[in-house]
Amino acid sequence: MTDPHPQRPGAGPVGPYAFVFWNDDLDDDVVLAQLREIAGAGFVGVTLSARVGLSRRVGYLTDEFLRLVRVAVDECARLGLAVMLYDEASYPSGSANGAVVARDPAFAARCLVPVTHDVDVQVGAPTGDPADAGYWRPALGRDLDARLLAVVARRVDGTDDDAVLLPVRAPGLVRLDLPPGAWRVTAVFDAASGGTIRGAHAEQDDGSALAPPAADLLNPDAVAAFLELTHDAYAGALGEHLGTTVVAMFTDEPFLLGRGHRPLARPYTPGLETVVAAALGISEADVLRRLPELWDGEGTRPGGTDPGATGFVRDWEDAVRARLHRVYYDAQAAWCAARGLALTGHPAEPDDLGTAARLHWPGQDTVWRWVLPGDDAATSGLDGPESTAPKVAASAARSRGGVPAVTEVLGAYGWRLSLDEARWLLDWYLSRGVTTPVLHAFFSSVRGGRAFESEPDLGPWNSWWPHLPPLVRYVLRVAQLLDAAPPVWPVGVLSRADAAPSGPVVRALLKAQVDFGYVDRDDERAAAGYAVLLDPADGVPDVVTLKEDLRAAGAPVVEAEPAAPDLRAVVLSGGAGYVVFHEGEAPIRSWLRLPSVPDDACWWDPFTDARHAVERDDHGRVLLELARRRTLALVPAAGHPVATVGPAERRRVEVTGWRGTVERVVGDPDAIADGPADVVPPELRLGDWTHVPGLRRLSGSVRYTAEVDVPDGVVTARLDLGEVGDAATVSVDGVVAGHAPAAPYVVDLGALAPGSRTVEVLVSNSAANWYEGDRRPSGLIGPVTLTW
Repeated sequence: MTDPHPQRPGAGPVGPYAFVFWNDDLDDDVVLAQLREIAGAGFVGVTLSARVGLSRRVGYLTDEFLRLVRVAVDECARLGLAVMLYDEASYPSGSANGAVVARDPAFAARCLVPVTHDVDVQVGAPTGDPADAGYWRPALGRDLDARLLAVVARRVDGTDDDAVLLPVRAPGLVRLDLPPGAWRVTAVFDAASGGTIRGAHAEQDDGSALAPPAADLLNPDAVAAFLELTHDAYAGALGEHLGTTVVAMFTDEPFLLGRGHRPLARPYTPGLETVVAAALGISEADVLRRLPELWDGEGTRPGGTDPGATGFVRDWEDAVRARLHRVYYDAQAAWCAARGLALTGHPAEPDDLGTAARLHWPGQDTVWRWVLPGDDAATSGLDGPESTAPKVAASAARSRGGVPAVTEVLGAYGWRLSLDEARWLLDWYLSRGVTTPVLHAFFSSVRGGRAFESEPDLGPWNSWWPHLPPLVRYVLRVAQLLDAAPPVWPVGVLSRADAAPSGPVVRALLKAQVDFGYVDRDDERAAAGYAVLLDPADGVPDVVTLKEDLRAAGAPVVEAEPAAPDLRAVVLSGGAGYVVFHEGEAPIRSWLRLPSVPDDACWWDPFTDARHAVERDDHGRVLLELARRRTLALVPAAGHPVATVGPAERRRVEVTGWRGTVERVVGDPDAIADGPADVVPPELRLGDWTHVPGLRRLSGSVRYTAEVDVPDGVVTARLDLGEVGDAATVSVDGVVAGHAPAAPYVVDLGALAPGSRTVEVLVSNSAANWYEGDRRPSGLIGPVTLTW
């Protein structure tokens, strides 16, 4: 992949960013309060974006909007938050909320559209005499703007070599002078795609008559207008913040045709046939003659890719992609680089390695519950185009010299999204080398339908908001570790630039703890640094033989004994250690055979920030014990205190006498009961509070309290909360002792002073109970046991 901009602009921190939705009427107080909440939760930065629902009073790219952006960025500078600026009103990017097309209607997204006519010329019919040939006037409805680009006749039972380019006569007539046989005549029109984007205001969403028209991203003049209207406006408002507080510009899945475009549309811009002819070394007439082949297959995806395309169709689409890269992505990259910013975001397709690499900070996105825990083929993190997204972003970042890899993640997973799922998804990205997740999203408002626009909100409108900061800190720790010692990828998996492979080869590598990167098979430079290159076309490798080859090449190899197929292992460069992620459900107890282990190595839990001693056997193997969906790092202790392994036998007591009181309510407190006669009890006991009529629809937090008599000599106490719905934070005598966002709900309390101790457990349930009317288990259900 050729890098047209070798600069590495933007020096923003790795770690979690908050995707901020400005989706209602805003003032300074709303903007500042939200940013302070985000900073307090531990985020390193924000991505500021206008979103469907923004008020007309504020407007988009108006003086008031830009003033609020300046207020926000000034506050981010004070808070130490890095800023990514989102380059569109909602998405997809490139149209400036319709202002590009408003400037010049010729800047609207263009397409090719076919109109067909079947002709059966009988054997023995007179030919050669113009008077014997019929005429056809192709028309694209009443579209006055459509231009007839070419008319091509192809034999129904023939080959593409039989195609004939027919002349067009005034006033748009085609003489059907054809030899005998069955023919399909295709008129190819150049027309506006009719595609739109989701706009900034409520009345500009999909399906609305006011939805903003999509711009032609293959037209340099249209893209120049987009940069002037959007990027230059931000530059004028933010001045000295560019390249300091503002570290990047985020472009979001540009669609060549826009959303809701004409049926059968194929991406186009005037003159593209000339470009293709020059690239293929053929005449323009030959290109026009072959245009009907564009409709022989399934058609392109929104970003202009069709993984199954071959022959002329592939050549045409390669030309479209090359033009998109040059005209849209490279123009944005140059604008950003000149101002010390990184261009980031993500392409329209999850497996588009080549387009991701055009970004200074390559990125991808995972939204709409496309990927979930488990091994369902439809949503697996190991199969299908969506499963490639993390490695595509990370591989593209590595091809650019080790820049940050970005993801937009958690968006539109619904109010049912739990912290358990959220952590799994974030680990799925981290384990594959992505260090800068943008958590989607933090709503300014949930008024009316805003609560159901790409939900959930991850901030205070969500019931588990009090438990999010520990997860944010965890992501930051792991991201910084991976950034400081980038993972070693011994295997390169050869990939098409527009369609990274998934499935059996990738699955075999990951399940055997063999890390890899995608390598563009057309870029010789990208293969540097890999010990072994694998071509998926050669089939699934024998993992045992592969590991022998890696050892012979001096590459690090991780062996789990017994095998642990749900374990993902990351080898940190420079001998810095290892990170292991558990993507499955059953606890793992396995011995790891590692290439080297530092003398002062310890197991570090990045979630709790606790360290414990390493156990080794006589063969030098390291014991790994890992609960479901957990992460550990094997790293040098470096002077940090390391806990020794405690005795196997422990005293266990059940903690009883719990009293719970409602502390926080999401939504309307007067509407959480089943009926008007149901009341909220003054105290709750252990159990699922959705069985209490007065709390049937409560989404929020309940604080449970119990007294525990602690004997002398308790130095390694552990509290097992049993069943919890959904997330818990444990405090002892008013001091937070630990967090349990997912099962197993176990918190290490450490040493406890003798005497009566007050234990508090703040439990928050699913927001879906309020927003969706679900009845998901809620509360401290227990039983709760204390061991030491």
